[in-house]
Amino acid sequence: MGIRRRALLLTAAALVTVPFAVTMAASAATAAPAAPAAHAAVAHAAKSSTSGATVITTEHTQFGTVLVTGTGESLYTFTGDEFPFAATGLQLDCTSLNMAPNGTPCTTAWPPLTATSVIAGHGVLRSELGTVTRNDVTQVTYFGKPLYGFIADKAANDVNGEDVSAFDGNWYLDHTDGLPAVETPTISTEISPNGIVLSSATASGTRSLYLLTSDTPTTSACGTAGGCVALWPPLLTRHRAIAGTGTGHRLIGTVRRSDGTFQVTYAGHPLYFFALDLAAGAAAGETNGEHLLDPAPVDGIWYTLLPNGNPNAGTANIQSESSNGTSILADAGVINGVVATLYAFSADTSTQSHCTGTCAQFWPPVLTQSAPTASGAASSSLLGAIPRGDGTFQVTYDGHPLYYFSHALDGGTEGAGVTAFGGTFNPVNVSGAVG
Repeated sequence: MGIRRRALLLTAAALVTVPFAVTMAASAATAAPAAPAAHAAVAHAAKSSTSGATVITTEHTQFGTVLVTGTGESLYTFTGDEFPFAATGLQLDCTSLNMAPNGTPCTTAWPPLTATSVIAGHGVLRSELGTVTRNDVTQVTYFGKPLYGFIADKAANDVNGEDVSAFDGNWYLDHTDGLPAVETPTISTEISPNGIVLSSATASGTRSLYLLTSDTPTTSACGTAGGCVALWPPLLTRHRAIAGTGTGHRLIGTVRRSDGTFQVTYAGHPLYFFALDLAAGAAAGETNGEHLLDPAPVDGIWYTLLPNGNPNAGTANIQSESSNGTSILADAGVINGVVATLYAFSADTSTQSHCTGTCAQFWPPVLTQSAPTASGAASSSLLGAIPRGDGTFQVTYDGHPLYYFSHALDGGTEGAGVTAFGGTFNPVNVSGAVG
């Protein structure tokens, strides 16, 4: 399947798409065919490339009608290109700056489609062709997405790059409506460092799946803002996903995303991959995104999933932070080092949480699957856990069930004194006092 390695990621500046100047002249009639007779002319132009222009046309494949060049080279899009591009720092977009550990650039494995002019062949929307310039390379785009070939496609109409995971992203053939050509995935289980979790296979191997606490069964909070969909590519499907080993068919569903694609859900949770799990050489069961605290605009916590659809919370470690000279409880996520203040809810009792449903979307409970631990000034003797109605276990401290505030996943105390859902939320002192 060609070169597929791992690159790293980081935030950057902006992806700037500019209108593509399509050179037509004598070939104007073939650029926008209006009748079946003209379609034959386009097909001929597609094989010969008129006047030095690059023809982009279509091909019927097992994955639907997809874009190809005039010579039959399949064209792909990359989930990492949804991330804002910058010429410095770590890279997620597919440019020559995005390199595998062995120094191979992403663009060696996935050559960008470059052209001084293009002809829109049969089925291609000329108005949606454009360009983007990144790292001094001006690349053809379709619906704003950069187009690539694949080094392992040796013959016309090869589609060896479909559903490949490489360079911290997923690769898909491009439909004529600009949406990725996805298959119908199978939801299975795998053994990970955090136990048995949900996974789905790509052409490069099995990859772990994640949920986001700020999602609902009908909406995804992970959109293009901040490059969320590049960091967390949604698990997309053409039809209802298949239940594999260890999973329940009745728990599988779909949600329609704002771009028109369909995302797989499990037990009401929209499912995602994580970019840092998406290297071709990655072993099955990598969970690099487990328990990542994601501030605005995402406002949620990422977890892998257990076979019953619950978050795979692992073992909670309750920490402490200083606030106005007082030590209060906090929790730290992975990778990004976000530290979030923890809160108690006045409507709760020592044995029951009264923050469920929408309340738990805004105030996610601190979960654990084993006896929680303490660090810093937090006291292990004050820690406990209570069952929630969904079968998860919530951490308590001196009898107070603990929560994050999704709109302030940081070390501040913006949630202090917020009254909502029948009670008031306040930080918890390491002594167990609230407020």
